[in-house]
Amino acid sequence: MSSSSEKITFQSSRFGQIEVLRSTLIELPFGIIGFPESRSYVLLDYNPPFSWLHSVDNPELAFVVVSAAEFGDNYSFALPVGDKDIGLKQDDEVAILNLVTVRPDPTLTTVNLKAPVIVNLTNRKGRQLILDSQSFSARHPLWGKGEE
Repeated sequence: MSSSSEKITFQSSRFGQIEVLRSTLIELPFGIIGFPESRSYVLLDYNPPFSWLHSVDNPELAFVVVSAAEFGDNYSFALPVGDKDIGLKQDDEVAILNLVTVRPDPTLTTVNLKAPVIVNLTNRKGRQLILDSQSFSARHPLWGKGEE
């Protein structure tokens, strides 16, 4: 069996037992801020434009995420090209994910633009960056009262 078709199974407190292709795993060598011990994740479809970034190591740990592409050209920053931990090269394709904090009142839901998760899609390694910019908030309102 080739590694691209090899499947792994893990437990989720939300979704029960999940089986995914090993080739879809995302390795975060430093984890997510506050959760450094969980380093292996998978992206699960949710309700577009949202997905779940689910830990394979911890059945309780899953983050609602949204692609940075949803925020348009005003949300841009330098990618960590040359980062040895994720092996990012200039021509590599990347996914940029932002963590969403869902609130009981959906109008109060926020997205963290300050600390995106960058994934090198070439080798499936990623890391969470902390952007040194006052332009981006860790609690950006997802459902604004109008276009910004």
